[in-house]
Amino acid sequence: MNHVQCLPFLLGSGGSGDVDVNIGLGWIDNSVILIYLVGIVLLGCWAGLRKKAQSDGGGYFLAGKSLSWPIIGLALFATNISTIHLVSFPQSGYTTGLLYGNYEWMAAFTLVILALFFAPFYIRSRVATLPDFLEKRYNRGCRDVWAVVSIFSAILVHIGFTLLTGAIVLEGTILPALDIQNPEQYRLITVVALCGVTAIYTIVGGLMAVVITEAVQTVILLIGAVCITALGLYMLGGWDGQTFADLYYTGYMVDGWETMKASVHPQNFSIARPDCDPSGTSWYAVLLGYPVLGIWYWCTDQTIVQRVLGAKNEDHARIGPIFAGLLKVLPVFLFVVPGLICLSLIQSGTIDPLPTASGGGAATEKTYTHMIQHVLPLGMRGIVVAALLAALMSTVSGALNSIATLVSYDLYKRWAPNTSDKSLVRIGQFVTFLAMCVAIGWTLMISGGAKSIFQKMVDLLSFVAPPPAVVFTLGVFWRRGSGVAGLVTLIVGFLVGILGAIVTLYEWNYIGDYQITPMLAAFIIAALLTVLYVVLSLIYPHKHTEESEQLVWKSPLAAFLAKPKNWALDHRFWSLVLVVGMGSLYWIYWGEENYYAIEGQVTNSAGEGIESVEVIFDCDDDRFDFTSVTTVADEENDVTAGNYSYGVKLAGGAPAGTVYTVAIRPVPPPKPKEGEEAVEVAPPTVAIPDQFQSLETTPLKITVKEVPAFQTETEQFKYNIKLPIE
Repeated sequence: MNHVQCLPFLLGSGGSGDVDVNIGLGWIDNSVILIYLVGIVLLGCWAGLRKKAQSDGGGYFLAGKSLSWPIIGLALFATNISTIHLVSFPQSGYTTGLLYGNYEWMAAFTLVILALFFAPFYIRSRVATLPDFLEKRYNRGCRDVWAVVSIFSAILVHIGFTLLTGAIVLEGTILPALDIQNPEQYRLITVVALCGVTAIYTIVGGLMAVVITEAVQTVILLIGAVCITALGLYMLGGWDGQTFADLYYTGYMVDGWETMKASVHPQNFSIARPDCDPSGTSWYAVLLGYPVLGIWYWCTDQTIVQRVLGAKNEDHARIGPIFAGLLKVLPVFLFVVPGLICLSLIQSGTIDPLPTASGGGAATEKTYTHMIQHVLPLGMRGIVVAALLAALMSTVSGALNSIATLVSYDLYKRWAPNTSDKSLVRIGQFVTFLAMCVAIGWTLMISGGAKSIFQKMVDLLSFVAPPPAVVFTLGVFWRRGSGVAGLVTLIVGFLVGILGAIVTLYEWNYIGDYQITPMLAAFIIAALLTVLYVVLSLIYPHKHTEESEQLVWKSPLAAFLAKPKNWALDHRFWSLVLVVGMGSLYWIYWGEENYYAIEGQVTNSAGEGIESVEVIFDCDDDRFDFTSVTTVADEENDVTAGNYSYGVKLAGGAPAGTVYTVAIRPVPPPKPKEGEEAVEVAPPTVAIPDQFQSLETTPLKITVKEVPAFQTETEQFKYNIKLPIE
């Protein structure tokens, strides 16, 4: 018997809520961070100002249409990867394993869609913004509606959530190193400083400054992430964390990977989950819902696609996204896997447990900074913190520049068509500053809450994405799609999205025992909007112009017939390589079987919960043995007495049909560390009969049930245990 999942140990540090999370930055680390900040601002300003095209709008907003595919690919990758990834992905790796890797690997397929079907029209139409494209394909109304929505989505999604996670990172790294106590109380100053430094080179240099600094920051970001992942695996493989001469032996890394796979629950390596999974992210919700989110984010969002609009020609506009798709293989291993490494290191006792959150559980959002503290030596910590800043600055700078472009081209120039390019640049710079101020206010509003930051963002995207996904996709594939249909679909879609967000917020999204998750809601809304779009297009036919006729594919196969000027930049070949590669990864990590969470309540004969007793579950397969301590009643946090769980807060559970023998006993005192006194444990509130305390004598047996498909409410599948005691 090997109880690999000791939940009390993993879900709480065993210490107070005031655990010191100062990662201990030395003078070398602080020097690296300072050099980085100064260097990246100077680089951004120089990159923008050196272009003679700076004085016109095309130079400022689209980098003079001079971007090559490597720069586009790196910029797409860097703009997407933000501190949200570096905070929430290790957090999700710790709690749910590879599950959230879906958001990275599925992105590769939508980047292929961008490269094959959307990028050619964006380049041929010579647009500066995507709302401009909608006007050429549909009408002016579509342009205006989408411009306004794009501005708000850039502030709410790209900047707001990124600044929040950036502030959390700094509060756990640089600020404690400067001996600042309770850094959370200075969050406003932290957010203003982060936004201000990024805005300097964005305002001065425009898109050229953004993409050049993004390319540099991508390299720094990857170096920092590789350091965390590699050294964590080395430690799991037996490296002592001190003898750097031993790092030449790569066998430590291989051994570390095998150790990690053996020490954590197998569900952690499954990227597909059933309906009843506590994460609420089933495999079909991802399969149906992510394409809606992905098409909006990667194919129609100004902040992302602006890098493609600055391409030097159509070939580079197509290969750039495919290159970014190849890079999307990396985040799962560089950002999600470190969470699993952290879990494995804690289980083995190699590093301390996570700090305790204010609610009593583990502060899982500090997984990455915990790894920095316990895995990296001085000097390397500065590189990783610089990588965190790189991720934040690249995302915020890209969003600020796209907002400036949208306001200047799509809103201001409509009312003042004779505005000079120099005036548009100045307006764009002012708008960048204004957007920064609004974003700061929004960042402070979304602080707090029970959900992870990444999940909050995904929930918001699920109700923003359907309208543009439908209007853009049908617009380029269906010639009969009309301007009236496009405009009404955008307006109705966003109103429905607001309603859906409210329904989800108040948890009214149940049909019987089935919960409509935000991801699945995105697919349902998109399907309904598609019907609305088709009906309105048939009732109000579109009158094409010569230009709009050229913005619809005569056949989807036409995208594969265009031959590139350079055979090495053949988008068809590289698209096939990317699709086959990502499909292979899904095949490897799909998972062999479903695991069902086990939870319930231990009560006495009167039905009252029994607090603080140890519940031991033992079965024939040691991988699924676990121990849990029953909860103490807490009215403030809505916790009842006597509850236990396995596979709820951390990935876990057991296959259907698993038979457990269950023993219940008082919690034994923890083993004191060397030099520490033994900790006294309060005696249990009830006397547990001896026969229930031993696995050899206990009569308690539990068989894990299979939860039917489309069943998300699992109250009737709880395993309650009633002991014959008063």
